[in-house]
Amino acid sequence: MPYNYSLLSILGTWGIAMGSHMYAVAAVNTSGKNVAFDNANPRNQWEGLRARLPPDLFARSQRAQAASANGLEILGFWGLAVLAGNLAQLPTKSLNDHALVFLGSRVLYSILYINISTLKLSALRSLVWSVGIAAISNLLWRSTVALNA
Repeated sequence: MPYNYSLLSILGTWGIAMGSHMYAVAAVNTSGKNVAFDNANPRNQWEGLRARLPPDLFARSQRAQAASANGLEILGFWGLAVLAGNLAQLPTKSLNDHALVFLGSRVLYSILYINISTLKLSALRSLVWSVGIAAISNLLWRSTVALNA
């Protein structure tokens, strides 16, 4: 029987979100503008950073923070889907495949979120986000069917 990685994907989702946050912090701290990320007041510092960072760097670091927030927002939804799939005793391959698709979509989503700055290309980011939502929805659907069989 293959190893079930699905529960670890919950931790992986958190790690991807934290990676985006750490990228934002590093971007600010290495800007060369004698600016540092204020860990004592992380959520209320962005307007102050706007005036002290080059516009492109400010926008990129702010998008990285937004990618991190989005990752944390979807974490509970993904975690519940994984737990439902395990409770329903879905096949390990199915759980692992869903986890792989979801984690892959989150990595690509975060990269696109950080790097895309135009409205036109942001649709690509939304498409990748939809792949992750489809993985969650499909896992919940399969779990519901299995639990009611």
